[in-house]
Amino acid sequence: MLYHLGIDRGDLPPRVLLPGSRPRVGRIKEVIRGEVISDGRQLVVVGEYEGKEVAAVDTGMGPSSASIVVREVIEAIGGKGVLIRPGTCGSLQPHVKVGDLVVSSSVVADDEVSKMIVGPNYPLCASREVVDALVRSSSDLGYVLGKNLHLGVTHTKPSLYEFEVPDLSADPERMMERLRSLESLGVLATEMECSILLALSTRYNSLGGKLLSGCVLLVVSGYSRDHRKIPFEPVSDIDLIRASLSAITSLDI
Repeated sequence: MLYHLGIDRGDLPPRVLLPGSRPRVGRIKEVIRGEVISDGRQLVVVGEYEGKEVAAVDTGMGPSSASIVVREVIEAIGGKGVLIRPGTCGSLQPHVKVGDLVVSSSVVADDEVSKMIVGPNYPLCASREVVDALVRSSSDLGYVLGKNLHLGVTHTKPSLYEFEVPDLSADPERMMERLRSLESLGVLATEMECSILLALSTRYNSLGGKLLSGCVLLVVSGYSRDHRKIPFEPVSDIDLIRASLSAITSLDI
């Protein structure tokens, strides 16, 4: 029994969506006409999309929670399969707007948990097959690269408010300097779980696993030049869900 998921090894199909949000798992369940197989610490559902079995599990918010859930998911699928995080993010660039989709090619990891998994300074890159599939599925939904679909480097932070609103941190000057550095380097957006997915996939693959992984993010917080507040905006995540499902079912395992 995998303690936090409340399931056994082998209970999940090899295609799993990993949103941070429990309500998003519920919305995925509706699209895949899924069945709840565990509803404890995490919500775990299994259903079908485009004739292929798919699961969805919420990772919770932040690197620490994600590291527990993603590891148990990988154990549940025996270290072989496709993992995609359909998540949300805050923009770090003026041209990345609320409602846009961002496909992460690689991650700047500012969290400590991913460093515990693969060590410091390891490059965390999404699987090329997953990146291509996400761009393709998003394009099929009408998103256009360079307009409302973006491909590039994203950022994983260890905390939300203290990072995105530097005045709320113990060292506002240092936080603002980090934000400006990421912006100047062209990092597209910031979120809280992608580094963990990529780090754990890398770690398991180094031990003989066969995992493809990647992230697609819906922008829910617009670019802010002065970073005095996080302007969250309500945005439908149905395209995020459908792009993720189309991508994950298009890939061979």
